[in-house]
Parts: sequence; C-alpha cells; structure tokens
Amino acid sequence: MTGFGRAEINLPGARLSVEIATVNQKNLQVSVFGPEAWPALESAASAWIRTRLQRGKVTARVTQAAASSTQRQWDADAVAASLDELSKLATRCGVKFSADGELLLRLAESSRRPSVVLPDFSEAETAVRVAFEEALQNLVVMRQSEGAALAKDLQQRLAKMSEMVVGMEQAEKAAPTRHRDAMLKRLKEAGLSLDVTDERVLKELALFADRADITEEVVRLRSHVAQFSAELGQANGGRKLDFLIQELLREVNTIGSKASEIATTKLVLEAKTEIERIREQVQNLE
Repeated sequence: MTGFGRAEINLPGARLSVEIATVNQKNLQVSVFGPEAWPALESAASAWIRTRLQRGKVTARVTQAAASSTQRQWDADAVAASLDELSKLATRCGVKFSADGELLLRLAESSRRPSVVLPDFSEAETAVRVAFEEALQNLVVMRQSEGAALAKDLQQRLAKMSEMVVGMEQAEKAAPTRHRDAMLKRLKEAGLSLDVTDERVLKELALFADRADITEEVVRLRSHVAQFSAELGQANGGRKLDFLIQELLREVNTIGSKASEIATTKLVLEAKTEIERIREQVQNLE
C-alpha cells in the first residue's frame, strides 16, 4: 500500500529529517539514503523497517531539515593559502599574477566546508531509531486508512461472489431435469419407446447427475469466501489472502469444467473476472 511518514532527528548542532514513503509492490523492497558520514545507516534502518512492514517498495531518506541550513562555509585560510601558492608559482614561472574577484570567488567556492559536522552514527543511533519509529508509525497509520478502504471494496466483491455461487448452484440443480427431458425427446424422435422408468434411462440420468454435481465445490467456495472475509480484519493477512484467492479460483475452475448449463458457464466467467480483480487489490494489502 502507499503511505508516507516523517519525523525529525535533533542532534547537537544539527537537525535532520527522516522521510519514509511506500508504493504498492507484492514483496518488500527497502532502499535507504542518508549522509555519507553514516555508512552504517542503511543496514540498521533496513532492519528497523523490516520489523514493521511486510510488503511494498519502501524508500527512506535522511536529510538535513529545512531549518538547518545546508550551506557550507568558505574556508578563508584555505583561500589565502591557495592565492599565496598561485603567486609563488607565477613568480617562479615568470608570469605576471594578479588575482581578481572571479578567481577569488572560484577559490572560495572550491574550499567550502560543511557548516554542520555530524556525530558518529554509533553516538546518534538511538535518536535516529526513535525518529524512524515515529516516521514508520505515521506511515502505518496512513496505510491503515487506505487498507480500510480496500477492505470495504473487497467485502463488496465477496458479496458479489456469494451471489454468483448461489446462481451456479441453482442453475445446476435444474440440469438433470433438463438433460432427462432432452434425452427422452431425442429417443422419441429416434422412434425408441424407452420411458423415464427404464433402467437404462435411470442409469444414464444418475451418471449425468453425478458428473454435474457441484455440491462439494459450492461448499468449499462458501467456506473460502467466509475465511477471506474474516481474514480482512486481521493484521498481516496478505499472504493468507493470496492462498485463499488460489483456492477460490481452483473451485470456480472445477465448477466450470462440470457446468452443463449456459447460465453456470456465464457465472463462472464473471466469477473468474471478479477473482482477478480481488487478486489485484490483495497485492496492496499486508
């Protein structure tokens, strides 16, 4: 799911900000960017993030806060030393040397030094982790809000699935009678005098009814829909929902292979479309 969280790190002489953003992705991918002075931040922050999140493409950045100027100060001593060296080099080479404003500015810019010196990461780690936890909590709250909206949408789709299951069941209950009438009609047209009480007719009808029976699939479908609905209210249920989607599709495909009614086939196609929409939404849930 998408989300964003921010917090600040207050250190002696420096104020940094932590920003964590996530976008939809089935698996968890974490990228951490921070000050060059803190190479250990990436592994530490990745571990903190992985304890709170299970899915999504996560990007975390630690930068100087806006109120903490990122300007670097000119090093006056370094500029003076550079001018002195240039003057000596010009004299040695017999070249007339005269420094102007442009040269002075270029030397000053090249000698800028950071206005803020960060402490070692080991000294700041506790404060950094507290800020990360705050940013992650803000992000989780935002994702929970989105998750509630997704759950509502999924519940509506599950209700449609339940209606389709009822339709499949009702359509297939009429199949044996339709098959019997069609078979007797064909026999009559062929000039055969068999009736519905004939043993051969009864055997054929029994075999057809057994092949077309979708009772077991309907029971399992209803069970999976109920489990799916219940799991939507649980934390970190994304993986289980993935599994239930596979089972829903398996049962619907089996009904499709058994279906003898056009109405059932249409409902099977609609159900498979709905399951695919549910699958896409579930990719966004943890």
